[in-house]
Amino acid sequence: MTQPPEKRRMPRRHPRVPLVTQIEASSIGRTENISIGGMLVVTYETFEPETEVAFRFNLPSGHTIQGRGVVVHSQPKLRMGIQFLDLKEDDLKAIEQFVQQACAREPSGAT
Repeated sequence: MTQPPEKRRMPRRHPRVPLVTQIEASSIGRTENISIGGMLVVTYETFEPETEVAFRFNLPSGHTIQGRGVVVHSQPKLRMGIQFLDLKEDDLKAIEQFVQQACAREPSGAT
């Protein structure tokens, strides 16, 4: 379970915003949130930390994001955090724009 910011050992480096969309990441699941550094994926088929995965998903704008990542944490049969390894520049900009727009809509900032 995600801990409140005051309980985390290391603070998050990037703001996270909600994003619910289907994702293919060497399995199929759905994203729960995203930042420019990575995403949280809800899926029954989770992988061990340090496992590299390929992924593909769409932003609400219709922009398709495709790349590779590494699992940084995993709750078996529930969810896993994936850190992006290699995003194309236009994909990174599209995620950054989505996050900025979502943060602007959320009065409390990122989740």
